[in-house]
Amino acid sequence: MPQLLKHKQINKTAWDTCIEGSAQKQVYALSWYLDIVSPEWQAVVEEDNGTYTCVMPLPVRQKFGIFYLQQPLFCQQLGIYAVQEPRAEVVEAFLAVVQQHFNYTSGYTFCTANTQSLQHVVRQEEVQVLYTHYLPLQYSYDQLWKGYNRDRKYNLNKARRESLSLVQSQDIEPLIHLFRQNIEHKVYGGVDQSAYTTLRQLYTACVEKGKAELVYTVSEDGSIAAGGLFVYYGGYIIYLFNAADAKGRKSNGRTLILDDIIRRNAGTRQILDFESPMIENIAGFYHSFGSMPVPFYEWRYNRLPLPFRLLKQVRQEVLLTFQRRQQQ
Repeated sequence: MPQLLKHKQINKTAWDTCIEGSAQKQVYALSWYLDIVSPEWQAVVEEDNGTYTCVMPLPVRQKFGIFYLQQPLFCQQLGIYAVQEPRAEVVEAFLAVVQQHFNYTSGYTFCTANTQSLQHVVRQEEVQVLYTHYLPLQYSYDQLWKGYNRDRKYNLNKARRESLSLVQSQDIEPLIHLFRQNIEHKVYGGVDQSAYTTLRQLYTACVEKGKAELVYTVSEDGSIAAGGLFVYYGGYIIYLFNAADAKGRKSNGRTLILDDIIRRNAGTRQILDFESPMIENIAGFYHSFGSMPVPFYEWRYNRLPLPFRLLKQVRQEVLLTFQRRQQQ
């Protein structure tokens, strides 16, 4: 039977062995990755004589003395990991343990591999279907290039005429600078400065484990205009973080970077995961490379005592009103 384990109770060697051997394995679920993005994470674990056979990482937060779940930054998906896709009764048992110990989740996202198992288990009013974009890379580059839409091919050819160089680096600071100067102010609610500390720690760990690739476009004058961070693990190449300034956007720097990743990894059994957000123009950009939307579930529920539920409801209504006014 599955049981909840506090952070200090988790055998991380057994944990990572389970993730490595799972059918759903993702870098997000490895213990060292979770230690960075959610330092006090807990887990629901099913084990057999000390061997973890099925696990579910829980990114636990605390506020006003209430423990709840919240999806961490740089961690698009989590979920249930096992050697085989878990049966419906196993999923039900895991979710029951979660709800027994946590009365609120602001959003917990399951991996794409869990989607089918969850369809007839979770309450439909508690889940939302989200989409990322996947591009299988087992085909030749010529075949993959033919999958680009007309605008992407045009912009790629335009980028190739910009005299840009692609440079691999191990310095994350230029990418963070690009984001701070050109994107941070567009993020609703702002960006907590601790997010950059987390990104630095995460990048350092990924480099140490040989799983990161950081690529910049460099102009003839030596300036960096665009950059992208990719993480390789479990047959996936995750487009984890990117940014560009006005010059980089105009010169289609990110198109050049993504095309280079696709070209160099064409003919392999990897999948490029664009980590697409639910923003139409960004999803459209990723789709223009021939990628396809793949669904995954976000789980939200609120079983807090009535006063807390009312406060949460009022806060959400205020935020929605503010967002609508901003869009007018």
